[in-house]
Amino acid sequence: MKKLLLVLLSVVSSTLFAQEKADSTLIKTDSVKVDTLINQQEVSKKRKKVEEDTLSYTEEFKRDRVKFQFGLRGGVNFGRYQIKEIKDVVRVTSSGLPQFPIVRDNFLNNAQSALGYLGGVFVRMTRGSFYFQPEAVYSQKGGKFDILQTNGNLFKRVNGTINAIDIPLTFGLRFRQGRIFAGPVASFPMSFNQEIEDALNVYTVKDFKNELLTRPKFGVNAGIGFEFKHFFIEGRYEGLFINMIDYEIGPTNNPVQFQMSPSQFQISIGLVK
Repeated sequence: MKKLLLVLLSVVSSTLFAQEKADSTLIKTDSVKVDTLINQQEVSKKRKKVEEDTLSYTEEFKRDRVKFQFGLRGGVNFGRYQIKEIKDVVRVTSSGLPQFPIVRDNFLNNAQSALGYLGGVFVRMTRGSFYFQPEAVYSQKGGKFDILQTNGNLFKRVNGTINAIDIPLTFGLRFRQGRIFAGPVASFPMSFNQEIEDALNVYTVKDFKNELLTRPKFGVNAGIGFEFKHFFIEGRYEGLFINMIDYEIGPTNNPVQFQMSPSQFQISIGLVK
């Protein structure tokens, strides 16, 4: 009887041990399958990312649809005025005739920059890595120029500001978090500060503002930007092809042409969504 019990216990123990070993083997097999599946998914994601990164700009353009985004930006202008340097400009009276005794002055460039502000909105149309971005921006275009007497003494240092509405049309190329862009810009001057007006009124009796403020000016802008989700920072240069001010000054019987063109380097931050 005892021998029979021992035989039964031995058979049961062997069965339980075999079942436990089988379960353990099954768990290990399932674990290996899960790990393999996870690794395959990770490899697939990496392969897909590599394939996307190696797509050409043309392939990206064909693959993607046009995406519309809206944004705003604001920042500062570091501006300069480039004038045509002229000598022996005669001061005039309220009648337009030369002052007596005759006083002559020289107009010279000043390399110092002036600070201005900007702010505006834009629409961005993106397809692949390319985008087109029209903007409407209020911009203060600052700068300086000097008026010297013929003896070399400084008569006046003009700290000018031209307030304008700029319409840049930029074409850009995105790469990872960065982008480069360039395009034409139309600038619509709205007003000049009093310093420019006072400085030129010494040499003319005409109201030059009404004529100049009706003419848009055209130029170019180009720059580089970096984006962090919806936030971006960028720097750009803007210059005009033609003069913002192109006007005759001096006595009516002996006028000279005063020409001035602003340019600026802009740093701005903004949001796009």
